[in-house]
Amino acid sequence: MSSNQSDVSIPPEPIASDYVEMITLVIHFIVGAPINLAAYTQLSERPTSTRLDLLKRSLNYSDLLILFIFVPSRACWLLTYDWRGGDSLCKFVKMMHTFAFQSSSNVIVCIAVDRLLSVLSSSHHSPTRALRRTKMMLIVAWVVAFIISCPQLYFWQDYLALPEYNWSQCLSIWDIARYEHSTNPNPSSNSTSLSADDFNSEFLYSFLHIALVFWIPAMIIILSYIIVLSWVWINSRPSIRTSHGSISFHTGCDTVDTVLSRASEWNPLKNFVSTRPNNNNNKEFGGGYDESSPRKVQFSGVASSATPRIIVSDETSQPLTQVPQRPSLSPSEASAVMRNGVHTSTSYNANLNRSRALRVSLLLVVAYIICWFPYNLFSLIQILDPQLFKTQFAYFHFAQQLIILNSVVNPYLYGFFGPMRPRYY
Repeated sequence: MSSNQSDVSIPPEPIASDYVEMITLVIHFIVGAPINLAAYTQLSERPTSTRLDLLKRSLNYSDLLILFIFVPSRACWLLTYDWRGGDSLCKFVKMMHTFAFQSSSNVIVCIAVDRLLSVLSSSHHSPTRALRRTKMMLIVAWVVAFIISCPQLYFWQDYLALPEYNWSQCLSIWDIARYEHSTNPNPSSNSTSLSADDFNSEFLYSFLHIALVFWIPAMIIILSYIIVLSWVWINSRPSIRTSHGSISFHTGCDTVDTVLSRASEWNPLKNFVSTRPNNNNNKEFGGGYDESSPRKVQFSGVASSATPRIIVSDETSQPLTQVPQRPSLSPSEASAVMRNGVHTSTSYNANLNRSRALRVSLLLVVAYIICWFPYNLFSLIQILDPQLFKTQFAYFHFAQQLIILNSVVNPYLYGFFGPMRPRYY
């Protein structure tokens, strides 16, 4: 709005910063909409094989809501500087704005909590139980986002500010009251203007709104990842191990793959000893042995004649003779396997996908905090100290473009353009 236009009796006109914001919104839509639509198509056609796939779908849905509801409506308002959709559309659009941003925050919270539970909860060893748990979290996240957005139906309405120009706006009830007070400082007793107590409720509403959309989710996310990263650090600390009277050093060079899945690790070079029993005539080294006699397999001092089996998880096992061929490894991945022992193909891929899931979720969370923090910080300052905000952060609204940018880059962060990999986790 033009700063030199102090006359409230005529409609305001856009200024240069409004056009810059409108151009930025258009660029975000042109770039982000095709990427997110392509990600939606790919995620919809691919069967949901992991919990991260399910979380990525929900994040993609919230990004589409931001790009296809908030961005066009905001750009149209900046272009016309007039609301022409009527009261019902005003309420619906404002509710969907809150729903889009709240759902995006809630899904990021689900990603962080899912990573936390996969580390601390034993249920992550059961894919069925873990997938059911993630689905329930997402259902709760979307329902909570809808409930939080419903009050917007009451607080926003279409207001015809200048009837002679047929100029109307989609405003909150407090903005309408302030406008009416500025045009009529001494309202009559039957005026609908809000009282001072009603304006106090605006502070509570604004504070709760910003807390629910960003600050509470951000605290949950940060706390979850502090616990996850602390767990990873503790379980990868250097230690000294003793075996058969000799001392061996564990250097603490474990990768995230092995730290996150020690229960499924198997090292046949250390734990598997195979021997053939000698017949009665072969006491020492001189006699032969019977080829038809069963092989005895000893695990940690316990002998058994059963076919040796490899435990690849808490639920499945494979015979030693049915180990699938290991896929080709990159140099860094092969180095990690050399450092941490020999694994089956299935166990190795499960470990690798756990590590990738942690990295992808961490990237999504870091991008969310970086992109959402500036705008919500300025909004908090505006609520707590309006005078400081007016003098120091008058153009904070540009920080909102970072939130839109987060929806544009999310498909890159969760690997939409990455290579297809086998999925076991």
